[in-house]
Amino acid sequence: MSIIKYIKNNRTEVLVALLIGVLLFFINIGILIAEDIAEGVPIKWTFYFINEGTGTFIGLMSVPFLFYFFRLYPFEDRPFVPNLLLHLGVSAIYGLIYTSIMYGSRIPLYSLFDIPIGEKFTGLSYRYLMEYFKQFSTFWLLYIVHRLIKESRIRRENAVKAAELERLLVQSELEALQMRLNPHFFFNTLNTISSLIYDQPAKADQLITHLGDFFRKVLTVQDKALHPIREEIRLTEQYIAIMKGRFEENLQVDFSIDTAAEQAMTPILLFQPLVENAIQYGMKHKNTCHATISITKHADQLHCKVEDDGPGIAEGRFPQQMGIGLHTVMSRLERLYPDQHQFSLHNKEEGGLCIEIKFPYHAPE
Repeated sequence: MSIIKYIKNNRTEVLVALLIGVLLFFINIGILIAEDIAEGVPIKWTFYFINEGTGTFIGLMSVPFLFYFFRLYPFEDRPFVPNLLLHLGVSAIYGLIYTSIMYGSRIPLYSLFDIPIGEKFTGLSYRYLMEYFKQFSTFWLLYIVHRLIKESRIRRENAVKAAELERLLVQSELEALQMRLNPHFFFNTLNTISSLIYDQPAKADQLITHLGDFFRKVLTVQDKALHPIREEIRLTEQYIAIMKGRFEENLQVDFSIDTAAEQAMTPILLFQPLVENAIQYGMKHKNTCHATISITKHADQLHCKVEDDGPGIAEGRFPQQMGIGLHTVMSRLERLYPDQHQFSLHNKEEGGLCIEIKFPYHAPE
């Protein structure tokens, strides 16, 4: 990577270093003014700005080159001692070049503004040594700045990657649920349609419509994790309509939706696995199923409850008795709302199972 390309790709690092340089420029001028005032010497604005301006400008111009070097030779990727010797050697070369350019640029500027050189350039070898201690500090200060910015960028990138991974996990779980839906009741529904198509063609046609609408919706939502609750209810109603084609009056599902909750966003296919669970165990044990889905809004949370009149969960069988659908719902809620949701289920006193879900309320964008 060339130095020009590095500057383009790392503007934040360079900008932070520039801001630090400008800040130090004014601080140093303030120190010089304070010293002259304390000694009763007249304030020499031109001299201050030339001296500190040349030093600051050269320092700022060197920032991209030092950052580029720090990037090429990071401590964490190389043996410590050889890398330390390399950095110390580069800091010495940096100090030598810095001081040479700084004093070389001041000579014509002093002459241009009629500033006497005085003793500033006597004993130049001593000046090189004195200035090196400043450049040594500058070198390692810039290394610290570069390292802090690099760590900050890595944390941001990791956070973005983690968020993307969470999104992919939620999407993969939704896709897994979609794939499980296809064989789970598709062929049973086709058998139901086959048995109705001659004796009750209108009902068979209606069932085909529900089946088509349901799968069309299910198979086209993989790019998002949430949708409006009215769409979730409509999707659940289509699923129920399909199942009623098989179980007729033995299946009944009621909805109770709070007006305040009608604008909420909810995870896709949240209720279908819960209704499926109720139907599966209700039909297995009683040959009937009556379930109720209630949705209410409490402060900044959405409360969802699915109750049925089935056998409930046998003592000591939780969570083994939970099907794949319930596990998938729990997993997706954890991905979407880590530490911000509740999922609980318990047997009702009068019989049946109650599943309660709470998660943050979100209105459509």
